[in-house]
Amino acid sequence: MALTIPCSTKSIASIDEYIDHIQSKVDLQDVDSLAGSAAMLRALSNDRALVVRELNNLIVNAVAYLQPTSAQTIVLGSGEGFYVRANLWPAISDMSNARAYQNQFAYNIAHDHNFTFMTVTHLGPGYETEIYEYDYERVEGYVGESVELQFLEKTRFTTGAVMMYRASRDAHVQHAPEDLTVTLNLMVATPGIPRDQYQFDLASRTIIAVGDVHAASRMSLINLAASVGDAQTLGLLHDVAAKHSCRQTRLAAYDALSLKVPAEAAEVWLQAARDPAPVVANAARKRLAKLDAG
Repeated sequence: MALTIPCSTKSIASIDEYIDHIQSKVDLQDVDSLAGSAAMLRALSNDRALVVRELNNLIVNAVAYLQPTSAQTIVLGSGEGFYVRANLWPAISDMSNARAYQNQFAYNIAHDHNFTFMTVTHLGPGYETEIYEYDYERVEGYVGESVELQFLEKTRFTTGAVMMYRASRDAHVQHAPEDLTVTLNLMVATPGIPRDQYQFDLASRTIIAVGDVHAASRMSLINLAASVGDAQTLGLLHDVAAKHSCRQTRLAAYDALSLKVPAEAAEVWLQAARDPAPVVANAARKRLAKLDAG
């Protein structure tokens, strides 16, 4: 399950000291090694001016150079295979459009992450979160699919503890804090083939959305290609469908090809039916059955 690690250290670490510690002493792919660095993350959080200093720098740069800034995330530093960020979590009462912000910040939405990360409450009261666990390898990865989500605990994540979430295993429901809260996160890159991220409906224990921000961006680009692409675009889409490491991206490319050249849709879906990912192959078989029925 997601680990809650009590940390009472009063030491203070700079962002440079923290990054050096992670690079030189932590195995990012070993959860025990990561957990062992929790006190150092808490020491970084003990620098109470850390986020404010960086926020001021961002404002100066935004005004002077018109550089875009994020409403939620401030990147504080990075090293090989990881980066450190501050995340801002507003209270619902602070929002002019509660529904829009609830979706933006994923409040009250059960979801997982396709990366491992550690987090500590830096400023503010913290928030409540419900923790679940599931087996990624037993999930095909389509909307409506049933998933065995096991409830583990509901906890209030406040100052004084570090939590670690494991990639594609821990899912949670984060509730909006009573007041603005800032967390510091150690974000660990996940090696190998990109994994899907999911949103879940807890009542039915089913997937209601698939894909992270990067996958969504790729699929939007592919959908645009289906509408305005040329002959070269077709070749590129064939390459994506055949070779891309993300299964949802491959499926989007097959969809785009079938829409771009409807006369060849059956051939496209026959090729897709041989895809190694069940979510792609099964979707292809359904498309072929629909073509045959039509």
